[in-house]
Amino acid sequence: MIVAEPHFFMATTPTPTPSGKDSPATDARRAYPIASNPIVLENEQVRAEFDRVSGALISMRHKPTAWAIQNRAAWGESFRAFVPTADRNYDPVLGANNRLSAFELAKDGDRLVLVLVWQGWVTEYAGRQDITLRGTVELRGNLLSFRPEVVNGSGLRVDSLAWPILGDIAIPAGETCLTRDNLELGTMRRTPVYPAMVNERGYWGTNYPMQVNGRGRGGFQLGGPNFLTRWMLLSGTRHGIYFGTHETELMEVVNYVLELKPGYASGFHCTVPKGPELDGYAVRLSAEATHLCFVGPHETRRLSEVMIGPYEGTWHTGLDIYKAWRSTWFTPPPAPAWTGEVHSWQQLQINSPEDDLRTAFRDLPERAEKAAREGISAIQLVGWNHGGQDRGNPSHDPDPRLGGFEDLKDAIAKIRQMGLHLVLFNKYTWLELTTDAYKAGLSAHAACDPYGIPYYHPGYEYQTPVQLAAVNTRRFAVACMCDEAWQALCEREFRKSIELGADGILYDEAFHHASANFCFSPTHGHVVPATLWSGDLRLGERFRRVLRETVGEEAFLMSGEVLYDLQHRHYTLSYFRITPGHVPAGRYADPYQPMMIAVTGFDDREMINRALLYRYLISYEPFNFKGNADDFPSTTAYGRQVDALRRRYAEYLWRAEFRDRLGATVEAAGGDHDFSVFRQPNTGRRAVVLVNDEQDATVEAAVRLPGNPGELFTVSPERAEPEPLGGTVLVPPRSAVVVLEGPFALPAA
Repeated sequence: MIVAEPHFFMATTPTPTPSGKDSPATDARRAYPIASNPIVLENEQVRAEFDRVSGALISMRHKPTAWAIQNRAAWGESFRAFVPTADRNYDPVLGANNRLSAFELAKDGDRLVLVLVWQGWVTEYAGRQDITLRGTVELRGNLLSFRPEVVNGSGLRVDSLAWPILGDIAIPAGETCLTRDNLELGTMRRTPVYPAMVNERGYWGTNYPMQVNGRGRGGFQLGGPNFLTRWMLLSGTRHGIYFGTHETELMEVVNYVLELKPGYASGFHCTVPKGPELDGYAVRLSAEATHLCFVGPHETRRLSEVMIGPYEGTWHTGLDIYKAWRSTWFTPPPAPAWTGEVHSWQQLQINSPEDDLRTAFRDLPERAEKAAREGISAIQLVGWNHGGQDRGNPSHDPDPRLGGFEDLKDAIAKIRQMGLHLVLFNKYTWLELTTDAYKAGLSAHAACDPYGIPYYHPGYEYQTPVQLAAVNTRRFAVACMCDEAWQALCEREFRKSIELGADGILYDEAFHHASANFCFSPTHGHVVPATLWSGDLRLGERFRRVLRETVGEEAFLMSGEVLYDLQHRHYTLSYFRITPGHVPAGRYADPYQPMMIAVTGFDDREMINRALLYRYLISYEPFNFKGNADDFPSTTAYGRQVDALRRRYAEYLWRAEFRDRLGATVEAAGGDHDFSVFRQPNTGRRAVVLVNDEQDATVEAAVRLPGNPGELFTVSPERAEPEPLGGTVLVPPRSAVVVLEGPFALPAA
């Protein structure tokens, strides 16, 4: 171990001022003095430099493009932590005021490994503490791995640690815009960062414009939902930076935080100041991995590995980094065979929390017959539980007003005899506050904040004017997923779906816990605090164990709404909704994962075309999932044509790898039109799906495939017989055409 040379830190202002005193201008101007001989990690892809006195990351360069990502050394950062005291939550530990105690640079085979040690942290208000950060940095190809370990010998708790930090990100040469890209609610959100950057956390709660990835979008939101962040991209059109949490256990939460210092040039337009300085401040964009770690007194904890790396190309190249890591741990769980084939669903609600008792259980087979006639294979039944949809949670008892347990079981058996699959809507994340069970003791299972107050969800409004005005909404407490007693209760409720003879469940809202990340209750038998996300994974494995002990994993579908990646180890199918501008990053990350989207329009060719474009299953939902499948015949007729095309050309459109727009170029009059590329894994043959959203005009497009493509043919939902492509492709209004690369034996109709 090499001990760093003695050095005394000074702020750039004449008198060092603790963070939080006086104006934030002090922090905005705070810079690091830099030693003359940095510590260097370097290979053919990346050169990274760390200051040997402060440990700050002072330079990071992508050598193939000469992009100096971490730009000015003085604005590099080491780490930042928060260590609250008994009377003060705001007690930061600034890297600028904590020198590096020791470092070691070693070569392990062809790997370069750097260990940085900051010992005896000095907090801004509590002073020196017996706390050590031991950070291991490793260079792997174009990626830097950061693995922090916190050794807390003090009597205080380390609530958060920001490490690594890119303190001064340079905009790549030639780029005019930069976006923050992350997966949220089934789509990749592309949030502007440059030349304008919205402050997502509200100006009253921050010193600088800030975006907290994983907290959702929407600007000035109060108590908004937390979405688990697994990766983030800072993307230009030709360059980007990948950030990824490469951890399969979820004992902490890692958020990716962007800050713009000193702030906007124009608050009206949220613009980033032009030039390197403004009014004596260095203009800089920073990005950091913030570990919400809660390392207790006299506890040692190794935190999640964070990967940072530059890439050249579109967002696909950045996501390829995540895909490569995902392939090291993900194996699809066992599932019924029918879920992997082309088929369609109907979502059907039969009761709401306002007692809209729409269909008795004994009448369900009649509604199912209508679905079968429309070519539908599976029904997701919603509102079957006592009280209706989003009421009575966590109870999964069939509503006696609709007929009770035996009537529902009999109805499911009859529906299955028709050849349909019946999947029951389930929910395990909330406790509905108006129930007698909650008042009688279920409240003990609520996730609590540090003050002992249950986290809550505002609930959903249904149908009546009073509830639509949020007067009598059924509100929820957030369930503690780490409470062993809650897990046992969920298992008992889950078994009811098996006992009813269902073909599976769809776990609604499996992907979030409202504004909660943790539970601080001391009575649940878990570490304090425990991440609710870790409980999600335990519950999924518990459900899988129940299946292995009962009907078998191949006989029962485990599906859920907007599943995050680690949940795919337990749940097979993910259901979500898409809107214009949808970016299918989830489909690109897993080309074969069963994914399903809602189709609600009465002539919804555009949405069905997206199912074709992105290899999504169709969930028909007339009258916002309260009607019958034959209520919108124009929609189901076109959906049947699309599914028939996908079955006939499954080797091109279903069992082929989705490549988004990679592997083909499409030129069409009138600007950009949606298309996607599929590639057969064995032969390399491609299919290009072109979609035309024009209401009246035909689009003429030229499709080019690189390399030496075979003979090209075209098919469409309305014209399934293949025809040789003689020149350009004509895509009719509101329709789609598929270009297939031969040679191939023409499949029979």
